[in-house]
Amino acid sequence: MDEVGTDDLSCLDQDNHRYLSLTGVMVNLNHVDEFLNPQLRLIKNTIFDCDPDEVIHFHRSDIVRRKKVFGQLNDNAKRASFDDMMLNFIRSAEYRVITVVIDKLAMIQQNHWESRHPYHYLLEILVEKYVQLLERVQDFGDIMPEARQGKKDTALQQEFTRLWENGTRYREPALVQRRLKAKSLKFRRKTDNVSGLQLCDLIAHGSHMHVRSIQGHAVELGRFSETIRNVLVAHKYDRSNNGRIDGYGFKYCP
Repeated sequence: MDEVGTDDLSCLDQDNHRYLSLTGVMVNLNHVDEFLNPQLRLIKNTIFDCDPDEVIHFHRSDIVRRKKVFGQLNDNAKRASFDDMMLNFIRSAEYRVITVVIDKLAMIQQNHWESRHPYHYLLEILVEKYVQLLERVQDFGDIMPEARQGKKDTALQQEFTRLWENGTRYREPALVQRRLKAKSLKFRRKTDNVSGLQLCDLIAHGSHMHVRSIQGHAVELGRFSETIRNVLVAHKYDRSNNGRIDGYGFKYCP
């Protein structure tokens, strides 16, 4: 699970503060071991010249800004090879995506706004959609957020505990507990080099922008994000049995 945007309620007149999304990538743990881990290692070892003991974590903002080892992508040939390998990885991996976007300014202007933390509001919806997916495929899972350290992680765990014990607005607790076996979130840091978190980080921005674009927002998707958007729409967004994506693979609030 990864977020795009800020989770506070200040400066909501500014576009980069107004919208917040949470994206979840659902992937089978066997597939992580058999495909995600070796394929990401292959990309790192093929593209980047660095000490073999150096841990390279794929983080979208570092890639875009060419920070640290990603400065090597200023080489046109190397960047083209990286884009090809990464997009092939995103196409070929087996996973499902759910993205929930909130317009914080519009939400707080509604009479029924409960003054809840925006991140926690989105977590409830994401949990609801995830449980819906797990019930449909008769499976169970857990949730791994990227650790933000300190009070934010503590508050997020408290919110998840509430959802696990009491259910969501539209899903009873028995269903949540049947499909999400663990009562605790599996917090991991960037330095843990978790393949699923890296995959989520790489697609979350493109998914965020796609959901906003279909709401008519004036957003621009670069070539890489546009390609990701096309892959998500064609194959990766969760969808109903009759192929509906809205309400399954993404949701826009309010």
